[in-house]
Formats: sequence, C-alpha cells, structure tokens
Amino acid sequence: MLERQSPQRHSRQRQSPQRPSRQRPSSSHRSALPAAPAALAVVALAATLAASGVASAAPARTLVVPPATRGKVRAIYLKRITVGITRTLSFGGRVKVTKDSDRPAAKGRAGALGARKATKLEKRIEEADRVRLQGMDLEAKDAFKAYALYKKAIKLYESAAAELVDMTKLADAYTRAGLAAYKNRAGTNNVKAWFKKGLALQPTLVINRRGQDPKLLALFDKTVAKMTGGKKVGVEVVGDYPGATCYVDGVKVGPLPARKSGMIRGNHFVQLRGPGIEPWGKIVFIGKPNFTVKAKAKKKKAGKKKSVIELTVGDLSACADKGLFTKKACNKAVKHLQKQTDSQFVLFTLIKADRYGRLALHPFLVGTAKKKGRRAPVVSLKAVPVKKNLSDLNAQLTEFATIVGKATAAFPKDRALSKVPRAFSD
Repeated sequence: MLERQSPQRHSRQRQSPQRPSRQRPSSSHRSALPAAPAALAVVALAATLAASGVASAAPARTLVVPPATRGKVRAIYLKRITVGITRTLSFGGRVKVTKDSDRPAAKGRAGALGARKATKLEKRIEEADRVRLQGMDLEAKDAFKAYALYKKAIKLYESAAAELVDMTKLADAYTRAGLAAYKNRAGTNNVKAWFKKGLALQPTLVINRRGQDPKLLALFDKTVAKMTGGKKVGVEVVGDYPGATCYVDGVKVGPLPARKSGMIRGNHFVQLRGPGIEPWGKIVFIGKPNFTVKAKAKKKKAGKKKSVIELTVGDLSACADKGLFTKKACNKAVKHLQKQTDSQFVLFTLIKADRYGRLALHPFLVGTAKKKGRRAPVVSLKAVPVKKNLSDLNAQLTEFATIVGKATAAFPKDRALSKVPRAFSD
C-alpha cells in the first residue's frame, strides 16, 4: 500500500541585499594621496616644466638669497614665502638650490681643493715617459725612429735629474737605446756606452734575450762581467743643509755628510731634498773609491700665503635690501659666492606690498660673468602677484619657479640691468 506523501513546502529564505563594505585605505594607499595643497603645487610645477621642455636640461645650480621686502609685509607671510620659494624651486627639477656652505668638487689634481701643481721638471719627466713608450711601440717596426726617441727620452730624464725619483725608467731607456743602436749598426762602442750607463745606475740590469742576435748577447754579457767584476768606487756628499736628505741613484743614503760605497764605476745621480731648499741634483762620474761631491742647493723663496675669505648669504643682505645688484661691490660679492659654492646663478627676490596689502614677488637673477674682470649680468624677471591672504600662494609659487627655471635654461642676457631696479625705488 502506497503511502501518501505530503508535498514538501519550500521555505523561502528572505535574502537581504548585501551592502558594499567600506574598507579603510591601507597606509600605502593613504601615503599616495596628496596630503596638502603644497604637494599638489609641486606636482603641478613638475608637469608645467615638463610640458614646456624646461626640465629636460641638467639642473642649474642656483644660490637663493633670502627675500627683501618693501611696504608692510607681515613676518609670518615673509617666512612662508621664503620657505616656499626654496621648496618649490627644489622640487621643480630645473634648479638645484645651493647653500653658502656648499663647496665645489675638485677639478683635476690642481682644482678647487688647491692641490699642488706639477713643477717644470716633473712635467719634463712625464714627457720623457711618453717619448720612451713611443719608442717601445716602434721597436719592431722602425728601429731608427725608436733609437731617436730613446735618445730624446734619455736627454729629458737627465735634464730633470734634481726631481727624478724612479731611476729604473732611465736605466730601461739606456738599455733599449743600446739594443736599438745595435740594430742600427751604430757601432760597438756606442752600444757598450749605453749598456755601461744602464749598469752603473742599476747593476742587476737584464735584457730580453729571446730572439736577440747571439753576438749582441755576448757583447752585453761581456760588458756586465767587466763592470761588475771591476774595482768598486764610493762617493761622499757634503754640504751645510740641516734636515736635508741625500739620495744616490734614487736610493736614500741619509743626512749630510752622506757616504755610499760599493758602487760600479760610471755615471751616478746625486740628489738632495729637504725643508727650505729647492730639490738639487747632479750627474757625476765616479771613478775612484773616495770621490767627494759638494751639494749646492738653493733656498726656497718664501711665498705669501693668500688668505681665503668665505662669505655667506648674510653678506648680501645689504645688496638685497637696496637692490644694488649692479653696483661694483655687490657684484663682486655675488661672483665670490658663485665661485665659492660652484653656483651658476644667484636669485634675489623682492616681496613688495601695495597700499591695499596685495603682494608681488619680483625675481632678479644674476648670471655668470663671461670673463674674469667683467661684471655678472643681472636680469629682472616677470613679477608674480599674490593675494592679500596668501590663499593662492602655492599656485603662484609654481608660476614663480617656472619663470626662474626658464630663465636659467635660456638666460635673457639682452635684458641685463645697468642700474637699481624700479621696484626698489617706487
């Protein structure tokens, strides 16, 4: 018997519409949002400069002088504008704001850090090194030119005997000159003479024996045996130079009187260096055990040390307050600070208030003088108005930075001032 099944009632569940949940933005999202109008101003400035093509060049190093005022400008307004100018210019990308504490990087070895310049003899030694290397490059191709270059290098080395330190270079030049003389058939005596000079200076001297003529190798070995096996000689260097140090063949011997023995007969280099004297050197032929050399060094001339004067932007306050940018004294101070801070431009600003309390920012940009005795050119840029309560300050500072950025990219030299700007006299 079939049981009667009652129809199942489908329960209808009432579904309430789901409301979208409000999620708090994470810290990373919150930081991406513009937090203040100043951030919007910076973004707007960057976009403006990029659209105008100003931001493509390298930032111009610009020293910003604190603004001067005319009329009734509240202290709080002056502070906001001063900070705003520096901040907006820095974020614009076209101008790199410098400080009076900045110092330029060294340019070469004798640049802004005041490094010692190379002496005349040091430059001569550098030239000898270059000529010797040229001869080495030509050895296989043209022995005649190589021989001439070696002789030239030797002459330069010997003429700089007072300041020659690395004697191995000269000994190498002597040896290579002997090899080149043999290839050019300059005569056995010439070849032996070069070898003897090299061995007297450096007794352990050797040559590259690979591929050399056996007769040349025999000649070199015979010269070495004769010179090293002969009687040894010595030298004594005398003189009245307290604190000076004597060197023989580039090797330190000691204070005067200095003596060195056990040397090979031939030409040797005697040098003297010390405080208060110019480097002294002489090539002498030593052929006996007791040979005396009297040093004759010259005293150094006492040079006057130049006092270094360092300025700050505070030293330009009088120029900024009165608009005396074109005057000789102010212009000289501006150029001094440009050089001291390695700045291309100096920016002055005048904040001027009219009788109704409305403000205007007058920028004055000082460029770099073309030549050493010329004045640095000064140009007056377009004034930027600001509302009385500074409600549009961020937008107007963006305009101000755009004007200055364009002027640094293409300095308007044709508008250079020759007298005090009118904004200071009105």
